[in-house]
Amino acid sequence: MSSRGVFSVTPTCYLPDSEARHWSWPRLGSASWKKRGWRVKRQTYMLFLRQLKHLETRLGVPLQDIEAALESPEKYYEEFDLYDPAKPDKPPRRVLNVKGLVRLAQERLYRRILLPKLQPSPYSHGGVSGRHIKSNALEHANSTYGFTTDISGFYPSVHYSRVYKLFLQDFGCSPDVARICTRLCTHYHHLALGLVTSPIIADQLMRHVDSRIAGACKSATLVYTRFVDDISISGTYDLAATKSGISSLVVKILTEHGFRVQSKKHLFGRLDAEIAITKLRVREGRIDVRREYVDELTRQLRDAANLANNGGFAGPYYTQTQIRGRVQFVCWVNPGRRRDLWRQYRSIDWNGVHENALARKLQVCRPILKRVDGRLDE
Repeated sequence: MSSRGVFSVTPTCYLPDSEARHWSWPRLGSASWKKRGWRVKRQTYMLFLRQLKHLETRLGVPLQDIEAALESPEKYYEEFDLYDPAKPDKPPRRVLNVKGLVRLAQERLYRRILLPKLQPSPYSHGGVSGRHIKSNALEHANSTYGFTTDISGFYPSVHYSRVYKLFLQDFGCSPDVARICTRLCTHYHHLALGLVTSPIIADQLMRHVDSRIAGACKSATLVYTRFVDDISISGTYDLAATKSGISSLVVKILTEHGFRVQSKKHLFGRLDAEIAITKLRVREGRIDVRREYVDELTRQLRDAANLANNGGFAGPYYTQTQIRGRVQFVCWVNPGRRRDLWRQYRSIDWNGVHENALARKLQVCRPILKRVDGRLDE
């Protein structure tokens, strides 16, 4: 049997391994094949891990140790709520911190098994090497109108059973291997933010969804991309729900695949003025950050300059490193903004900013991790 799969001869479908082993193979090239409508196909598996000992070898960790660790999740998983003080009205995000042996096994599963073998969806730009929000927005550079939405509760909506089926049927793993891999890739029976394997598993589950939506978009001369759970569609004509049925079709396809979309998250409009693609503006074939982002960054630079001179300060207080990162981000998206932004940044006495912030006892505005049990992370 090939390491990539098995040959199967059947009128319309593949044979599973258990049946193929006992098949009485007809002579290749038999004249009766065409008469019977039979055909030969190779069923290829992307991982093809059939034995536990092979999984153990690839992970480099005894499976009995991994299973014992998974039976005591309280020792290896920490749950946090992530709060952003700059957006007090935004609900916190639940994230996981994985430790010890479980983290080691998850990282090796991802880096040694999943990442080298699995091909990302051609329409996905999130969590994919060499792709990012900029490449996602550039796909829509020649469009005028857009429609964006996102999948509600993306990771939590992917249940254990769907991940198990993915390993068993799509990846060609044995039931025992699929069970252990699924347990490593899920927490409380679903994907979770903080697991290193969640992005690549979710992307594989979305491949068929992407193909269906992209096929519909192609027939309507539209462009489709996805950034994790953010869906973007654009074209040369208005995509509003009253003028185009594309939003209804997207919701229908996602619902058929077990995902939920809230209509209140739908955004329609012109790309150069009304809506953004993954928070980037598309205008005349070029991309840029949103105007409100640049305005806020410019305000933060002026605020820092005033603080350096011990003048009026509106806040909140951001460090030199935080503001430099935002300047670098804007310049990466739109190099045309480099000269002006770096001139403003370099004109600031950052030592003076730091000294006066300490003197005024200003608190740095940064995301706060709070343990689910109520304790703040230190």
